[in-house]
Amino acid sequence: MVSITTFLKAQDEAVNTEKKQQGIDALKVAFISRELDLTPDEAQKFWPIYNQYAKDLKNTIGRGNDALERDEKVLNLRKSYKDQFSNVLGQQRMNKMYNAEGRFRNLLIKSMRNQNQNQRPQNNRLERGVGGGSRPGREREH
Repeated sequence: MVSITTFLKAQDEAVNTEKKQQGIDALKVAFISRELDLTPDEAQKFWPIYNQYAKDLKNTIGRGNDALERDEKVLNLRKSYKDQFSNVLGQQRMNKMYNAEGRFRNLLIKSMRNQNQNQRPQNNRLERGVGGGSRPGREREH
């Protein structure tokens, strides 16, 4: 029974994580689309290339612990996609795309930090006994 419960809980967490990732991906698509001001024709050409690039990037980042090697692999990956992106966007907007990715990542990190900070004070208040109940060593006044 315990192993079934553990399995179901892990499965629920995986589903929640996948839903969160899908939400983040949708926000990223909207952010980059807005930043690049893609025409429908450009979007139709751009997104399949970008989606494959993002998949390759995820695989590249997920390998190895050496930061220098990882950065070199990311740079090489970007170079390998340079012609495809610049054919659709042009050089200037391709650079804008990479900058937009970085801004989106920074905004996401900032948002997650703010979310975590907003959750901490509530937890700290509960740990200190604020917000209900009596504190040890004090009598309640009636």
